[in-house]
Amino acid sequence: MMLSIAQALKDASKALAETSYSARLDAEVLLCHVLNCSATHLIAWPEKNLNEKQIQTFRQLVEQRQAGTPVAYLTGRKEFWSMDFKVTTATLIPRPDTEILVEFVLNQFSDRKKLNLLDLGTGSGAIAIAIASEKPDWVITATDISCEALTVARENARTHQITNIKFAESNWFEQINKQYFDLIISNPPYIAAQDEHLSQGDVRFEPVSALISGETGMDDIESITSKSIEYLNPGGWLAVEHGYNQQRQVDACLRHYHFQEIIQLEDLSGQPRVTAGIYNKLL
Repeated sequence: MMLSIAQALKDASKALAETSYSARLDAEVLLCHVLNCSATHLIAWPEKNLNEKQIQTFRQLVEQRQAGTPVAYLTGRKEFWSMDFKVTTATLIPRPDTEILVEFVLNQFSDRKKLNLLDLGTGSGAIAIAIASEKPDWVITATDISCEALTVARENARTHQITNIKFAESNWFEQINKQYFDLIISNPPYIAAQDEHLSQGDVRFEPVSALISGETGMDDIESITSKSIEYLNPGGWLAVEHGYNQQRQVDACLRHYHFQEIIQLEDLSGQPRVTAGIYNKLL
């Protein structure tokens, strides 16, 4: 059987059109994965034919994508902060909106040569590694309750030659030795248990433990906020990612625990996505 790159992409795009909003892009990413090439290769060599093994592998991946499996889980890779990360079904898939949290940290503390940072629920390590790549002199601790996720995070750190992150298996603060941080960040579970979005799109395939947080989606944010005040230096910051409709609850939560100068940042769609505040132990 003869099948060119151009025809393979056309067939796959048509097959995925009913189940994906990004059918063409999905097809291109999957074919690049099969051919171990860049997107420019597909453009430069549209008439090049695939061999039988490549055709079979590509079609299997397209079928899995039709069934809803996220592209990132099919390829085992996802770009974040212009860096390539390994992902597995043990980790959330890094999303562009989460880069808002990275941007906040780097902008807010741009003048800090030294900083002690704690990343809770690191997953693939994307947030911590992105920050560490920009701030190699900062001391970063990254935790996760999942040893499988930490294995992925450590591998990603090695791939990007990051040496200033200490990884630790911990359920939030439970295994963190008493110490003080200048900044605590987290992209925790924040979806309500009965949220309809859990049965839609990519989240159907992502680890439930990294998505759901009680009946209102606020359990983990409230737990992190209440405990963080025991681990922050005077004037230390807490910054958390949250759902687009949780800005009021998260703001109220931080204020309840005496955080001040609270700011809220919008994601790429203009929705509130990150809330941060300063804790002053002297008050």
